[in-house]
Amino acid sequence: MLTKKEKIDFLKLLIEAAENTLEGARVFHEAMKGDKPPTNYLRPLKQLEDQGDSIIHRIFQELNKVFITPLDREDIMELAAKLDDVMDGIEATIARFDYLQIDFTNDYMRKFSEVLLDSCHHILDSFKLLSQKKYMQITEHTVQINQLENEGDRLMREGIREIFTHPKEPYHDFKLKELYERLEETTDACEDVADILDSMVLRYA
Repeated sequence: MLTKKEKIDFLKLLIEAAENTLEGARVFHEAMKGDKPPTNYLRPLKQLEDQGDSIIHRIFQELNKVFITPLDREDIMELAAKLDDVMDGIEATIARFDYLQIDFTNDYMRKFSEVLLDSCHHILDSFKLLSQKKYMQITEHTVQINQLENEGDRLMREGIREIFTHPKEPYHDFKLKELYERLEETTDACEDVADILDSMVLRYA
């Protein structure tokens, strides 16, 4: 329990949030292997999403209480919000397996999960470098995140092309399209984090 005299370490909280998001990506990657029904992972991913929300909420709460922050207040808020979008996207994707009644995985889903897992690794590494003020090294990771987002775009396009090239039952095809698009939006959220980091590097380095 923090006392009034203890300072809030916002960078530590961001790293904690990034670690939580990475764990979400790990669980989602496990879910996409297809060894168990995807819906088996609903509860653990919802718990991680709730935990992430708590960390982000605390960041915003504490920002309202202090005047001096280790980075620009807006940068902390934007990083927290966009990171929250990543975790929300992962949880929203697994939820679609439930309410769209998708009881299988395929290569596109598995490859998307690899993209998300790799992206979240790079986000966490970037946040650690940010806390050490090693700004120029961050770009090594943001470049990778941008490349991974391009891979997410490619997977979505190829997945949807596959749907229309080899159509099946319309409702089945709609469900797959909905899932691919949500996954691509989540890789976009990872790129949003990278874009904020790139902007910070330009200003702080």
